[in-house]
Amino acid sequence: MSNLGKLFKEIRLSKKWSIRQAAKKMGISYSYLSILERGVDPRTGKDSNPKPETLKIISKAYNYPYEELMKAAGYLSDDIQLQKKFDHDIFVKNISLIMGNMTIEEFSDDIYQKTGYQIKPSQIKSYIDGDIEPFPGTINILSKYAHVTPDFWYVLNTEESLQKERAKYNETFLKATSQSFDKEFAAFCKLQDDIKNFLSSEENIPYIKVAMEARKKNISPNTLKLLIDTIANELKKAK
Repeated sequence: MSNLGKLFKEIRLSKKWSIRQAAKKMGISYSYLSILERGVDPRTGKDSNPKPETLKIISKAYNYPYEELMKAAGYLSDDIQLQKKFDHDIFVKNISLIMGNMTIEEFSDDIYQKTGYQIKPSQIKSYIDGDIEPFPGTINILSKYAHVTPDFWYVLNTEESLQKERAKYNETFLKATSQSFDKEFAAFCKLQDDIKNFLSSEENIPYIKVAMEARKKNISPNTLKLLIDTIANELKKAK
């Protein structure tokens, strides 16, 4: 299994998804996802080598940084990351700083509740004991949970530096969220007034959800309109 395949599998298992569930959310076949997790295409014997477009689909389904998947797949270099050296003692002290007074079991459960990813207590204990080194995917999950960047785990931190790191992380997050909102709001403003009014009404949310579901299932607007017209005519006849 390649490092990228291991990462795919680790992320999926951390979300407690079966391979079929994950593939369905991505809109790809479970057999293809299985190949990606193994890292080798059994038909050719060659590396699976997913394309950037596929990595973007996986990133969206898993809510996992696209850039990190691109790096893991070899599409992007990370010279800074290569210069980093994992230090077990530093990692343990940083973990203790994040855990506070929680037990390992409480810490594991809190991570899952706040991120949707699971790091089992046995895994956390193995990291602390030095039996295994955290995989990059684990570092990213811990970073998301603690509201810090992955760089945090490679240097010794204090309560003061942790608060500064979190402030910087939250500032970056709010900026990214604001930029995303600005783009979405600009797109909303370009809509016709009747559509904007429809989308703004809370009572229309069930209809919007149905339209979204139809889009996910690749039902064309023309087909959906035909179905609506048919139902409307039947209701009219019934009156």
